[in-house]
Amino acid sequence: MSKNELSVRQICIMMCIFNAAIKLMLYPTTMAAACGNALWAPVLFDTAVQTLCVWAVCIVCSRTKKTFFSLLKDTFGRTVARIVYAVYALYFILSAVAPMTEQQAMVHEVFYDTIPSIMVFLPFFFFAVYAGSKGFANAGRTAEVCLPVFAVTAAMLVIMGLPECNFSALLPVFARPAADMFSAAAGGMFRFNGGAFMLLFMGNFSYKRGDAAKITLSSALGGLVVAVVCAIFYAVYSELAPQQYFAISKISIFFSAISLIGRTDLLAVYALDIVMLFALAVNIQAAAYCLKKVVGRDIMPVYSFAINAVLITLTFVLNNKFALVQQLAAVYMGWSTAALSCAVPALLLVCMLVKGGARREKV
Repeated sequence: MSKNELSVRQICIMMCIFNAAIKLMLYPTTMAAACGNALWAPVLFDTAVQTLCVWAVCIVCSRTKKTFFSLLKDTFGRTVARIVYAVYALYFILSAVAPMTEQQAMVHEVFYDTIPSIMVFLPFFFFAVYAGSKGFANAGRTAEVCLPVFAVTAAMLVIMGLPECNFSALLPVFARPAADMFSAAAGGMFRFNGGAFMLLFMGNFSYKRGDAAKITLSSALGGLVVAVVCAIFYAVYSELAPQQYFAISKISIFFSAISLIGRTDLLAVYALDIVMLFALAVNIQAAAYCLKKVVGRDIMPVYSFAINAVLITLTFVLNNKFALVQQLAAVYMGWSTAALSCAVPALLLVCMLVKGGARREKV
């Protein structure tokens, strides 16, 4: 079995729970600040875009068993294929920066009474180096383990938050200007890179009829989970939502039983944070996979070490520059995601359909 071989079930789980988990740190807060009680609308819009991109790659997978690298190599040559994969390697490295800084800030705020030293977060990189040296098959198995953890903890936190919800805070629906919602959707686009991951999964799983629907619906379900959490978060905090960071850890704190039994909700947050870490690690695994294709040698531990060396350097450089990271990600990574996770899958599908049509006409 190849280190990058995945099952459709594993891809579905990653597209659902990893897709959702990595967005539950700061994303609801930024959407609340951008468009108030309509914060769920940009989430659904970006989810729809990502789902279409995932669907496009799935349709390509139904027509060829080649990997994305093989398609590029056969069409444009090995050099072009390596350049494209080098670009994707850089993209996945930079895609890890924003959620990594969010994870650092979440650990500091949620799990400590006082702000600890940055050294507290550094053990993450021991885990990241190890996880990044593994292939997609490892990510798939990890996703299967994380599924029940995510389902139970997320459900627990949502249920704890429901009694304190005032859903009238979400009304009136669509009262915000459309420009605000589109601006919020554009600012959050960098978080929706499922299309780019599917490009790397191409050729690494055995496609069967109906798999496109399964994977596409899983991607949509992950986005729907995020939208529901956003709605509950705003229903709990209303106008105060933009000042409440790390929504998933805050929606349960008013649960009535907590005053009697203590912050048991933190146990769920601890467990959910493990899923977030594995979701973050998939970016590093994807970047290492791209570097393996670029170099042509299977030395994944070296690639993982190099990637994490870059990330740990950025951690020190960007320490206490949390707002700057979010601004840069919203602008530059947003455009990068539009190009590499949205435009490329669309172009690939169009080229595949045109090529298939030309073959039928020739026959």
